[in-house]
Amino acid sequence: MIVVARDGSGDFQSIQEAVDSLPENGGDREIFVRRGEYREKTVIHRSSVRLIGEDRENTVLAWNGCAKDLYPDGTEKGTFLSSTLMVTGRDVTVENMTIRNDAGDGRKVGQAVAVYAAGDRGTWRNCSLVANQDTLFCGPVRLPNVKEDIGERTGCAEAYLRVEDGPATHSRQYFENCLIRGDVDFIFGPYRCWFEGCTLFMNERGGWYTAANTNESLPFGFVFHRCSLTGDCAPGAGYLGRPWRKHAATLFLECRMDGHVAPEGFADWDEERVVTDRCGEWKTSGERADQGTRHPSQKRLTDAEAEGITPEAVLGGGDGWRPGQD
Repeated sequence: MIVVARDGSGDFQSIQEAVDSLPENGGDREIFVRRGEYREKTVIHRSSVRLIGEDRENTVLAWNGCAKDLYPDGTEKGTFLSSTLMVTGRDVTVENMTIRNDAGDGRKVGQAVAVYAAGDRGTWRNCSLVANQDTLFCGPVRLPNVKEDIGERTGCAEAYLRVEDGPATHSRQYFENCLIRGDVDFIFGPYRCWFEGCTLFMNERGGWYTAANTNESLPFGFVFHRCSLTGDCAPGAGYLGRPWRKHAATLFLECRMDGHVAPEGFADWDEERVVTDRCGEWKTSGERADQGTRHPSQKRLTDAEAEGITPEAVLGGGDGWRPGQD
């Protein structure tokens, strides 16, 4: 096990230095991070890595990148260069720590991503992902500008010139017992993702918990199972999601939703990107349990339909990946 400690008592004082020390093939792949705040922009570009924090609340990886950061020529860098932690490796697990982007309010700094999950078969357990606008992006590396920022750390992640409307992606992410906090489309992207027992917390600004841009050919996008939706925005100011792409797919299964959630549930993005039956709910509980107030086009799943939506169905494939059971 490689140990990272700010006080110099470990093998490295920087998480990025520990990751960079890993050989391309073989060797120790477990990195233990002791308590402390590590202010660094980090990319995990190796595969089969396990990053473990000593204490979820007090092992903090933080950075303040934002969309309004400037290139030397004065142009803005944009959303996809703002992340605190980017994962481009395959089979990377992150556990028991907080990843934060503290650039501030999106009305002033634009988008500011905490986690850019670009690899395949990513697992996130007992983590807090905290930011404002656009907290968590689950999608491929956006070329060429991301490569300019992270150099040769592109790993083996899928990569496209435009992640907004690119071809079908095949990568997957699994989140368990995580807090994801933000506002304005703060969980977004085209990957297939399963969220198990997570808390989605909408900041005071309000907005949309999700903005999927699922490819039409994929049967699933984001699936939230037994999650809690809450926040400190005004009552009804947190919409379940809006379609970043026409065929966005987002489902909430057995989730608890309090009064911060909008009675309408999902919302159209514009006249072309509208809610369809690829967005829906099943067995919602809490103050917003009544689906009679929802967007007329969203799906109200039957028991039979919901029973077939499992982590294996959403995330599985020819490789036999069984997230949550390893």
